[in-house]
Amino acid sequence: MIPFQGDSSASSGRGEETVSAPGFGVQVPLFFLLALCILSAPRPAAAYGALGHKVVGALAQGMLTPKAEAKIRVLLGTAADGTPATLASVSTWGDEIRMLRPETRLWHYVTLQIAAPRYDSLRADPANLVKALKRQLAVLGDTAADRYAREEALKWTVHLIGDLHQPLHVGEDRDKGGNLTKVKVNRRTHNLHAVWDNVLLERLNLPADSLRIRLEREIAADPGFVGRNAQGTVEDWVDEVHARTARCYVLHGKPMPKGIKVQLDRAYVRAATLEILDLLKTGGVRLAFVLNASLDPGTPSAPILPASAPAGPRGNAEAWFAQADAILDEAASGTGKGEPAKKGPASRPATGAYVWSVNSKVYHVSGCPNAAGIKPRNLRRGDKPPRGLKAHAGCRALRPKKP
Repeated sequence: MIPFQGDSSASSGRGEETVSAPGFGVQVPLFFLLALCILSAPRPAAAYGALGHKVVGALAQGMLTPKAEAKIRVLLGTAADGTPATLASVSTWGDEIRMLRPETRLWHYVTLQIAAPRYDSLRADPANLVKALKRQLAVLGDTAADRYAREEALKWTVHLIGDLHQPLHVGEDRDKGGNLTKVKVNRRTHNLHAVWDNVLLERLNLPADSLRIRLEREIAADPGFVGRNAQGTVEDWVDEVHARTARCYVLHGKPMPKGIKVQLDRAYVRAATLEILDLLKTGGVRLAFVLNASLDPGTPSAPILPASAPAGPRGNAEAWFAQADAILDEAASGTGKGEPAKKGPASRPATGAYVWSVNSKVYHVSGCPNAAGIKPRNLRRGDKPPRGLKAHAGCRALRPKKP
């Protein structure tokens, strides 16, 4: 079933309203600024992080049919730097225009309590992620629609499918999608939504292309992955991801206590990281699926992995956990080789003239014996001395000379 048919209720016109942004030097009445604050009040905005969106777009780009890819190149044109725009490069557009189009803030999520069994269009908010995505898919697949409307619909499709595959965009526990639930990761405080949006992926310390390659290999290792996910409707996908939302609120096998800032331990972070990586893969496959169906309807729309995605060894759940641990250790140590970090200076990379610990008030020069005692998870590197820290007295003589 093509996942964007129907939904006659999507013609409310809310998506056609625009708000002009003030330019430089233009005087803006105070009531205009207050109006923007009021319009943004229904739910704190926290969209899926840029890295997650780019990975979903990059995965889908490699699974397009040639005809669909050619039409996307025409619709997107070139980026600001003159290079061809890609699904990854436009994947954050939906967030970038929210201040100009405040009515679209409601499009990034659907309010659905974790106890609810499924999405109900009759009870849903007038504007939400499901209705917005179906409306944009209808425009994208309409060859008679305005060319610029189809370009915008394509950008929205890329972004909203990314949002759909973040559990706290399609479910909540009366806390505005985790925005009101405070938690700690290591020593830093975040809201739970931000953890699932950004923190989990940022901890991997891997660029989007590296994540794409890893996930392509995981998809290739499971011959049934594409077939299982390249089907269904938007509502089906929301129900499936929503079923995972409850796990976001479980710590040590129990629901997180309300009103108390809790520490997310390594077991939670590890399991949540695996969940997000799996959802990125799923989102990439489904984005390619709907784009192929919309732009190349005459051919089978099932995504096909690129030849550059060799299958890695397929393992069980414990192998997945072991891989996640390796990635987290790699991120902490900076080895960049996907292997668990080893103790001692031998595991430190050669790049970065300065090293320091996140818990220290001093920084070291690479090669300082004292730096070898920094725990891998606390180690940081840079080509310049970090602001706010003093040079370690024992390694001032080793400090790189200024050119």
